[in-house]
Amino acid sequence: MNILAEIVEKLKPRLEERKRALPMDVLAEQAAQAPARPKFADAFRGDGVHIIAELKKASPSKGLIRNDLNVTSLAAELAANGAATLSVLTEPNYFLGSEENLAIAAKTVSIPLLRKDFIFDEYQILEAKALGASCVLLIAAMLPAERFQQLLEYAHAQGLDVLGEAHSEEELKTAVTADLVGVNARDLRTFGTSLERSAALIRTIPKDRVAIAESAVRNRADMDMMTAAGAKGFLIGETLMRAEHPGLKLKELLQCC
Repeated sequence: MNILAEIVEKLKPRLEERKRALPMDVLAEQAAQAPARPKFADAFRGDGVHIIAELKKASPSKGLIRNDLNVTSLAAELAANGAATLSVLTEPNYFLGSEENLAIAAKTVSIPLLRKDFIFDEYQILEAKALGASCVLLIAAMLPAERFQQLLEYAHAQGLDVLGEAHSEEELKTAVTADLVGVNARDLRTFGTSLERSAALIRTIPKDRVAIAESAVRNRADMDMMTAAGAKGFLIGETLMRAEHPGLKLKELLQCC
């Protein structure tokens, strides 16, 4: 089963409901009036390890990860312990996320925020801007190259950075045009993972691009392998969310660097 396609299909009816409840022209006004946020890509400049700490309650492959997802306390804790940026899941059906979680995080912390979702429509990008995101995720596996570019340009027009995500050499040809290039160790069609495959793909990313290692990074050894391959940042969710004190776990990962 192609889980990625299933996730997207289940999102479409809810998106149409949101469009009816809040027309796009009204949403565009809200987005234009949203307070300016720090640039997402700027958080990855300079030496050292940069971690995108992810607020994630559940996933299709692991089920419930953190029952009590207190966005206010978790966002503050992770920011205080060295997160370069935060990723906030807003997909409701499989990850149990919400747009409200993104809005709460934006009110809680000043560091840049990524709207982590399955984005296929300009409306979702406007929502991200209005809710306080600095960046949106575009997944090459679910978007034709031309559509990826259209959404990339639209996000830039809204002042947002884009994290382009790939899991294969073919997808990387599309994702590499984004501001940051994420290589996901998890195949979103099957949810199997391979850090070795990620490392091999990261080695092919041009050195002038910001390469982000996504998924399945659990410890310093994993981080060292990805750094050696050329990763300049890490998106870490489950490892942090399963920890009793995610901020301390994040600090532990960063102290090694």
